[in-house]
Amino acid sequence: MSLVLPKSTLLNPSTAPALNWGILGPGWIAEQFAISLNTLTKSRIAAVGSRSLERSAKFARTHGDDDTRAYDSYDQVLSDPTVDVLYIAVPHSGHAELALKAIAAGKHVLVEKPMTLNAEQTRQVITAARSTGVFVMEAMWSRLLPIGNVIAQVLQSRLLGDVLAVNADFGAKFAVDPRSRIYDPALGGGALLDVGIYPIAFSAMVSSAKELLHASGRMAETGVDATFTAVLANQDGSTTSVFSSIETDSPQAAWIAGTEATLEVERPIFAGSRLVLRHHDGSIADSQKFSEHSAATGLGWEAAHVARCIGEGLLESPVMPLDESLAIAQTMDQIAGELRKRN
Repeated sequence: MSLVLPKSTLLNPSTAPALNWGILGPGWIAEQFAISLNTLTKSRIAAVGSRSLERSAKFARTHGDDDTRAYDSYDQVLSDPTVDVLYIAVPHSGHAELALKAIAAGKHVLVEKPMTLNAEQTRQVITAARSTGVFVMEAMWSRLLPIGNVIAQVLQSRLLGDVLAVNADFGAKFAVDPRSRIYDPALGGGALLDVGIYPIAFSAMVSSAKELLHASGRMAETGVDATFTAVLANQDGSTTSVFSSIETDSPQAAWIAGTEATLEVERPIFAGSRLVLRHHDGSIADSQKFSEHSAATGLGWEAAHVARCIGEGLLESPVMPLDESLAIAQTMDQIAGELRKRN
């Protein structure tokens, strides 16, 4: 087999059906989502909700149109008949409650990652979604970018041969502030849920985890995990090494080593800037650069994917299925449990 990287098969986001989005939690990530949505797709922001009417109104003025509604509660967005689909962008601790409320209201839902704080909450959301018959997806935007599409093609084609090992890391240094979302356990803070989910989800795209072999790390004074390393045994026989931290900046890269070739994902892992395919001797067989390596340039691809799924009548994404979100949550629960035992 020739060692050549495939091209992305994704359609331009502007060709996806237009949806009316409701935003729950007009913070930084919601702003990036709105910028990308407005730039790349034909969809619009129909309603914005938060606990502050002032914040909602400012977001609506900045990212909406003349008909965008601003509310001082989440429930008002849930009951707005103009809203087709909701983007839940509140802190992690609020994901499960709002997702369940949105599902009960009959709204389609895109939940910012992690879907919830743990596997049990994720299972509850999935059960509710499947019983109600609405579309629900965890917002793992890495999968839905052109680079994610190319990686998926490489894996499906077995271009790498049998996968032997995966390595993925995401460390980003955050200011130590006990009042911040990152360091607050009540808000789902810590490396695992905020940044560690990316390398864990990357590994899950290669092969689902079978067993947690090792997890160790450091805890912050607030009680959240600050830095950790984990080793997974996967269903395909490969092993994965994961590193994540909120205390230091790491290469934020990943690689997949196979019997025929190795694939490298260059920084940042959540939206890689370049793929490099290497021969066994380390020489480059092929490479591709990608431009969607910021939230403002990339989240519109995720919104377009949701719109296509809903337009096709799908209740979950074939690229980021609900069972995989549950499996990732279970792996993170196991890592969290091991870190608590060791600290």
